[in-house]
Amino acid sequence: MFVGYEQIAVSNTVLTVAALTIPPGAAYAELQAGPAGGVRYTMDNTTNPTQTFGMVLSGSALLNIITKEFIIEDIRRIRFIRDGAVDTLLNIHYSGGGIT
Repeated sequence: MFVGYEQIAVSNTVLTVAALTIPPGAAYAELQAGPAGGVRYTMDNTTNPTQTFGMVLSGSALLNIITKEFIIEDIRRIRFIRDGAVDTLLNIHYSGGGIT
């Protein structure tokens, strides 16, 4: 069940969960980066990603954009930064149940 959506700008400053607005009842979040570029992220709540370090969520201007699903407990520990030299957007759909 869809419970919310947000879009945040990601630049060369690390974003933490404080930058997100997680709606009440959210159990999952589906993330999509782009179209200008991707993001890097870490999920241990202590390590900051850099523009060359961290897991990559690629951005794409294509219709078949890569998405990644996380449980909300992971989102509460996640940190983001842009991947490379280009600022981008991060789109987040929040769901109260499994994403179908």
